[in-house]
Amino acid sequence: MMAGAPPRLIVISDTEQGALEPWFDELTRLLFGALPGSVLVLLRDRQLPIRERLALGERLRRVTQAHGQGLLVSDRLDLAVLLDADGVHLSEASVRVEDARAFAAKMGKNWLISAACHTPEQLSRANADALLLSPILAPRKGRPALGVDGLTRALEARRQRAAGLGPCWLYALGGVTRHQAAELLAAGADGVALIGDLFVPGAALALLARLGIELE
Repeated sequence: MMAGAPPRLIVISDTEQGALEPWFDELTRLLFGALPGSVLVLLRDRQLPIRERLALGERLRRVTQAHGQGLLVSDRLDLAVLLDADGVHLSEASVRVEDARAFAAKMGKNWLISAACHTPEQLSRANADALLLSPILAPRKGRPALGVDGLTRALEARRQRAAGLGPCWLYALGGVTRHQAAELLAAGADGVALIGDLFVPGAALALLARLGIELE
């Protein structure tokens, strides 16, 4: 799953932020207009009953496959198997990366495993395939925004990683919109992760252009 260039964008689902159908319509426009392999959709929505979360995941799996994009599932390894997802994202309260990797191998899956990261220096020892560094541009849950300086520190920590840990993609999350996406890429992030922009009508095409992943 780590072969090739990293996807530039991770879109995170959050039905608490707005109505599902307008968000899904905007997501569909984004996936339709994006270069294949340039977008990952992360099914989060941990507050949903499991049947509703599964149903949303099935819709996301169909639309991502139709447009050559990837699907991640937050925390629930069993749900990732049911949805034939491309990987899992692990929060701080989830299982260890090693446990998720062992489970994937047992199930015959070659998953991309991403993890939450709130301390830039964590990259020097993290063993996930990708880290979502947050909060970058807006404080969240009592944590101050790390800013571009935090991203720079994370990139330096990544350069110091032990060779045996392998590559690790770095995504900027937290207060990120289409307006800052290009700046964060220029600062060295492999991509950005966001939630709110897909609740803004017409934002999808602008986001693709800022990230340079629109189909010609």
